[in-house]
Amino acid sequence: MFNPYSQSWQSQGASRGGPSIFGALPFTSPDALPTFFAFRFTSFNPTILNCNVIGPKSRPYFRIMTDTPMPGVSVFQNSNGQNIALVQWHRHPEVELRNLVERQRTSEMLSLSPDQTSRRMTVNGTTFTFIPRDNFIWLYSTASQPELLGRISRSQSAVTLELTGEAIHLGLLEPAVVATFLLQCGRNID
Repeated sequence: MFNPYSQSWQSQGASRGGPSIFGALPFTSPDALPTFFAFRFTSFNPTILNCNVIGPKSRPYFRIMTDTPMPGVSVFQNSNGQNIALVQWHRHPEVELRNLVERQRTSEMLSLSPDQTSRRMTVNGTTFTFIPRDNFIWLYSTASQPELLGRISRSQSAVTLELTGEAIHLGLLEPAVVATFLLQCGRNID
């Protein structure tokens, strides 16, 4: 570990290519990503419509079942087997998250921006934006200073939702899992 007090400014500058304009303050790249916690949608049977969501330390967090026990419905269960959300696959699909999002059309929960380049989701009065870019779907807060809260990626055998600690603290885990499912399921949500 670098200790700025252990050597003189002269020797420090010589060994590091000149004195730092930031002094003893650490420097991080403005493009540095925050720490993410990964939640993987795995065990597709045969698609994401029936899968498990595995979180940090390979711990099971959610189970998604479509057409079981109710035809035309995707049910989300937490690790205790309690239903936390459902999607009804009607002509205009509807979604509901227990105690977070009242039943509404999926196109309302994940509303398309006017220019059709992003989707917005409002949870507990706070709006978030999903923006596809560079093989990811990025999740940002829509505050005056937007904050990166997560991202979604897809491989052949899994879909991965990565969330920051702040996103989890804001209560976004369950809504983000449902949003990820809707964005990656391949069905029309509009």
